[in-house]
Amino acid sequence: MNEKISLQANQSGAVFVTGLVFLLALSLLGVTAMKMATIEERMSGNMRDRMLAMQAGEMALRYAEHHIRDNDDTTNTPKSIEGITDFDTGCTDGLCYYGVNTEPTTPAWKTLCSPTCPISYTKDNVFKIDGIAYTAPELPKGLIRPPTYLIEGIQKTPAGGFLRYYYRVTVRAEGAKDGTVVWLQETFRP
Repeated sequence: MNEKISLQANQSGAVFVTGLVFLLALSLLGVTAMKMATIEERMSGNMRDRMLAMQAGEMALRYAEHHIRDNDDTTNTPKSIEGITDFDTGCTDGLCYYGVNTEPTTPAWKTLCSPTCPISYTKDNVFKIDGIAYTAPELPKGLIRPPTYLIEGIQKTPAGGFLRYYYRVTVRAEGAKDGTVVWLQETFRP
C-alpha cells in the first residue's frame, strides 16, 4: 500500500504572512534608527556652532577687558579708555554713559547692536597693560565672523567715598551658521 500524504492541502500561507510582518517591523526599526541618527547629527552640529559662537564671545569679553585696561598711548586702537572720558549718552564709538545712578529705558545694546555692535574684535591687535603686551588671537579662518561689543561706563561712589568706575561690556558673537547668535554681558572693574 502506497499512501501519499499531501502536505500542500494543509498549508495556508501563515509562515509567509508572519515573515512579511517581521520584515515590516524590521524596516520600521531601520527607518526610525536612520531618522534618529540624522536628528542627533543635526543637534550635535547645532551645539558645535553654538559653542563656536560662545567661545568667540568669551574671547571678545577678554579682548574688551584688555581694551579697558590698556594704559599705553602707543596701542590706542581701539580708542583707549580713561575713566568715563569720551563716553556719552549717544554711545559714540560704542562708549555709553547715562549719568550717575541712571539707566536707560531701553538698553543700548538692544538698539546699537543690530546687526553688529559698534566696536569690533580685531585679530593681532596689541594691548599693553603695565608694560605687558597682549595680542588678540586669530579666529578660526572662514568659520565665524569677528564678534562685536559695546562698553557702558558706570560711575559709583561706595560708602567709603572713593569714586569707582565699572564697565558693562555687551558682546554679540555669531556662529558659523546664519542665525546662531550668542549675547554675553559682564560688568568689569579694572
